[in-house]
Amino acid sequence: MTDRAWDYNPSAQYVAGGLPPGVVAEVERLAAGLAALGHDSVKVGRPLDR
Repeated sequence: MTDRAWDYNPSAQYVAGGLPPGVVAEVERLAAGLAALGHDSVKVGRPLDR
């Protein structure tokens, strides 16, 4: 086993370059909402019986 790890950390320009600012803002808003839910975010959009 090795102690080395590979961390993928792309720049914001690489990830969102070329997208309209409104799209980036909406994705950030949705991501913040999911992060606030924490573990319960896996239940978002699922029927209640599953």
